[in-house]
Amino acid sequence: MISNSAEQTQKLGEGIAAKLQLGDLVLLKGDLGAGKTTFVQGIAKGLNAELRPNSPSFAIATEYKIPNGIFCHIDLYRLDNPEIDIDTLGLPEMLTDEKAITVLEWPERLQQMWERKGRTIEVSFSYGTGEGQREIVVSL
Repeated sequence: MISNSAEQTQKLGEGIAAKLQLGDLVLLKGDLGAGKTTFVQGIAKGLNAELRPNSPSFAIATEYKIPNGIFCHIDLYRLDNPEIDIDTLGLPEMLTDEKAITVLEWPERLQQMWERKGRTIEVSFSYGTGEGQREIVVSL
C-alpha cells in the first residue's frame, strides 16, 4: 500500500484494525519517522480504544481498553538492556495475552519470541519517492 500523508497512514491502520482479533500480535518494522506510531493511532481508533496512543518511546508499553479486551502498544526502541528489561516490564505476558491485541514496534530488539496461539502479522514501513509518501507492506 502507498500512503501519501499521515491521515492516509492512520486510515490504513483503521482498516487493519477491522481485521484484527484478540490474541493477534502486530509487528511494526521500519526506520524512525516512517509512520509506525501514526499507523498505531489508526489501529487504536479502529478498535475504539478508550484513548489515542502517542509515541510510547518513553513509556515503552501502554495498555488501552477496547470493547472486548485490551489493546497493548509496545515500543522497544528505548530499552536500555533488552535481555533484562523485557522480563522486568512483563512483556512476555503482554506478547502472549489471548485477551489482547498487541502492536509491537522495533520487534528486532527481542532476543526471543514466546509461544503464542494468536496470529502474527508483520507490517513494514519504508519511505516512498514523494514527499511524505510511505510504502506499507502487510504480511501474514
